[in-house]
Amino acid sequence: MLRLDVHDGPQRRTVELDTDQIRIGRDPECELVLPGDTTVSRVHAMLRLDARGWVLSDWDSRNGTFVNGKAVSEPQLVGPADRVLIGQFVLVLRSDDDELLETADAAGATERRAQLDTGLSARELEVLRLVAAGDSDQQIADALFISVKTVHSHLDRIRDKTGCRRRQQLLRFAIDNGIS
Repeated sequence: MLRLDVHDGPQRRTVELDTDQIRIGRDPECELVLPGDTTVSRVHAMLRLDARGWVLSDWDSRNGTFVNGKAVSEPQLVGPADRVLIGQFVLVLRSDDDELLETADAAGATERRAQLDTGLSARELEVLRLVAAGDSDQQIADALFISVKTVHSHLDRIRDKTGCRRRQQLLRFAIDNGIS
């Protein structure tokens, strides 16, 4: 059975889908409805199962569909490691046999890879993770035992390094880079 983890900012839900074709959009007739975001088209994208696996197609949406940060211009295979961005929503494909557990060594390797790929320090990655989790600046300061002014300083450096100016852009960057 196909499962989609739907991330809407700090909110997460898992949707189980038992069909071979899934329309994704704002329209209530879609099998996966993404409400409340005007950047999502009525029928934004289609996910369908064929002989190769799950294939994602953009349905001429106004704002595009992205897989791992790249625009979908033609049908594209997607798997469990891929992040699909539609409006403010991030979708992650899972099936019954996908392994959900990760070892400590794998988590450490992911962090080192993220540092190399993004140029962010370990502390900046911590701050970015908390931003992606939906924490406020004060909550981040409390969690890391630093001042709000220091959080702002970290956020300024993160913005300089990533080019992301808004919190929503930072969330997308974090998810696209496996930081969330």
